Amino acid sequence: MRGVLAVLLLVPALPARAEGRDLKRFYEARCAVCHGADGAGRGAGGIRLGPASFADPKTFGTASDEDLAKAIRQGSGAMPAFGFVLDEAEARRLVREVLRPMAPRKRR
Repeated sequence: MRGVLAVLLLVPALPARAEGRDLKRFYEARCAVCHGADGAGRGAGGIRLGPASFADPKTFGTASDEDLAKAIRQGSGAMPAFGFVLDEAEARRLVREVLRPMAPRKRR
């Protein structure tokens, strides 16, 4: 856990609540260390902690955008809270614009 916290502290701070913030960049800086660049939960910190995989429809597919945004802002399990960095609208945008596109598309 200390290693994950150290990584989070070493990541440069992003501008606070900037209009139109690049949330893909936020994900890469703050989330990919555990969730991985592809969202599969295989980042350097994720291998040990076992975070949710955004590519797993069984876990990610059943959560609402509101529930995911709440988990981002309040933290969940080993995941720290990011409510001090992201407001509610930004957390929902992160889910819609960055996390949801990582989920596999349903085949027809």
